[in-house]
Amino acid sequence: MAGTTSIWISNEAKSDPKAIFNVRLLYLLFAVAWGGVFYGFDTGNIGGILTLSSFKHAFGMNGMTETQLDNRKGTIASMLAAGGSVGALLAAPTSDYLGRKWSVFTWAFIFIIGAIMQMIADYKVLLGGRFISGMGVGASSMLTPQFLSENSPKSVRGAMTATYNLMIVTSLMLAFFINYGVSKWSFPGVDEDYTQWRVAMGIQIIPGALMCIMIPFVPETPRWLINHGKHEQGLQNICKLRKLPADHEYVQTEYREIQAQVNHEQECYSGHNYWVVMKDVFTSRNNFQRFFLAVMLFLFHKLTGTDSLNYYAPEIFAMIGVKGGSTTLLDTGIYGVIKVATSLFYVLYLIDRIGRRVPLLVGASIQGTAMLYLALYLRFTGETETSEGGGTSAGGIVGIVWIYIYAFGWSFGHSVAPYVLAAEVFPTRIRSFCMAICLFTDWIVDFGITRATPNMITEMGWGVFLLYALLTYLGVVFIYFCMPELKGRSIESMDNLFDRPLWTMWKHAYPTEEEKIRSGVRENMAEKMQYEEDDVKQDHVHIENA
Repeated sequence: MAGTTSIWISNEAKSDPKAIFNVRLLYLLFAVAWGGVFYGFDTGNIGGILTLSSFKHAFGMNGMTETQLDNRKGTIASMLAAGGSVGALLAAPTSDYLGRKWSVFTWAFIFIIGAIMQMIADYKVLLGGRFISGMGVGASSMLTPQFLSENSPKSVRGAMTATYNLMIVTSLMLAFFINYGVSKWSFPGVDEDYTQWRVAMGIQIIPGALMCIMIPFVPETPRWLINHGKHEQGLQNICKLRKLPADHEYVQTEYREIQAQVNHEQECYSGHNYWVVMKDVFTSRNNFQRFFLAVMLFLFHKLTGTDSLNYYAPEIFAMIGVKGGSTTLLDTGIYGVIKVATSLFYVLYLIDRIGRRVPLLVGASIQGTAMLYLALYLRFTGETETSEGGGTSAGGIVGIVWIYIYAFGWSFGHSVAPYVLAAEVFPTRIRSFCMAICLFTDWIVDFGITRATPNMITEMGWGVFLLYALLTYLGVVFIYFCMPELKGRSIESMDNLFDRPLWTMWKHAYPTEEEKIRSGVRENMAEKMQYEEDDVKQDHVHIENA
């Protein structure tokens, strides 16, 4: 946490009161970030499990034609994303009406039900379980960044929100190595023994259970409380989270900013029903620009091809000449290690020091270049070339390296930025609705890509990677012109930022000190402090006269 090792913290955090970086904030971080773990496990393990002979035997996949196998693989893998799209939409009303805290708890419990269903060796039950657990994953993908963002001090808000993504890639890596480990099991009758694939599948139940146990002990977000008229409780929760008294300047600044935004929203629109919220989003140029920016970031986030790699990495490694099921799983595990190491560096150092914008531009450019190499290699060298010794060719080895470089670029680019931006950029009143639509976009595109990838690889070959490269480069252009830097800004100050046209954001990408706090609040706080100083001076005069 900030205040411990200065090399890892931002300049803003160094000037914050030390008390705000406390054990209660750390507990909240871990309790909520478990949502990223069951996302990572449920996404990462299925690609390897689909290659296990015991899984194929359990679900009748042996003896199928290539087209039938592609369709079944795509259906099993994509059911998670189908459920995720539904869960992301349903998370908005639960978040607004149950509150952030109990909504997170509810969807974690739903995830556990789906995860248990996936342990049953029945094809239809498996699909139902992946859909239900996907609903929990999709809802948590919206709720977890929202919860962390609303409770975080702004100086470390990026790092805390990005911890969700760090947990995703960490559990992805663990899932890859668990798959590799169980693939090495060899004993008579291993195909008829379902323990192999059930161990890999069942690991995801653990983080869901831990989240359900820990969440009841975290406080509700002050922003949700104040937005629903519970001002006193909201102030109390700020004090609990920051471990500062109610009259402390830091607490008062945060509390007054939230109040100012809530009052402004209530002056414009009354009520919390979704018809009113949609009018607020689509009739306000300020709000619509934020909404459009966030949705487009999630769209480009998916069009980089990351889901094809996450779900079907073993098959993609095989395309460039990696031979042997265990070898491809091992290479997939190394891919996960690189993601974790880079994400850890990004969360601990880059995001609240360098920011969100520059790492995203650099990372996305790296991703596009990696995909371009794979496309050109497969196009001009052939998809099945091997070395003279029967191993991976030199060009294939370079392709493996580029996949690892892709993981490097992804981890401090698209992996985190869309989630952090969506959690930061919206006012409290419309945040749940907008984030739900953003994550619905994320999951429905995920569903399409995941379902189509086996068929696309069979039919298009190298063209799949060329398509991803071109779309990623197009995203880089959009990000450069339209995405501002949000580091150091308060959530409430975004109102002032998006009064400008979206396409001019590159001119105003980096905030001045005055732009980091909502206009009007800084002046009111300064007047209050001046008033208090004048009172103190007057008291001194009275004492001296006496």
